[in-house]
Amino acid sequence: MLEKNNHRHNRIIAEPNKIINGQALQRCSKMRFGLRTLATVGSGVIAVYNLLMLLNMKPVLAEITRELYIKARTPLGIWGTRPLGLFRYFSSHYIPVNLERDFDAFCEKFTPGFCGIIVYRTGKGAFSIPHAAAIENDRGKIYVYNRFPALGKSYEFSSPEFAADKKKFIVGYYINAEDFER
Repeated sequence: MLEKNNHRHNRIIAEPNKIINGQALQRCSKMRFGLRTLATVGSGVIAVYNLLMLLNMKPVLAEITRELYIKARTPLGIWGTRPLGLFRYFSSHYIPVNLERDFDAFCEKFTPGFCGIIVYRTGKGAFSIPHAAAIENDRGKIYVYNRFPALGKSYEFSSPEFAADKKKFIVGYYINAEDFER
């Protein structure tokens, strides 16, 4: 019942038509995910949306929010999406993303032409809140989208190793955008 009420509410809010940076600053920040909003727990939803934008798909944020609440949620959406639960969304849409839990292996595989999602802890310790951000390797330059919820810009790095702290890394998803058949 909660997801149906939230979906009705979310469909009223204007859909973004570009990559989202600063989830707490955008109109979509008012969309609901469980008992919370995308402003506070929506990084996983926003990361999926941004990845689909990088793959030149036409994502609908309200639909992604509804599906992820069902497929990759934590109880009542209080902590957002489970980092490993994002994979269920991709597999249900036949999007052949790869999953890597080792940071060094992720960085090694994340070559030019690849894009994906990187999930990492925001604080110290295993129980700190995770954050997800879309990541892209455009001819050797690494761009991270929605790295911080309250800052509305993308970040550029010289390699994936600088995009996140190895000690805080949880999981990375990646796909070769150039080989992806739409």
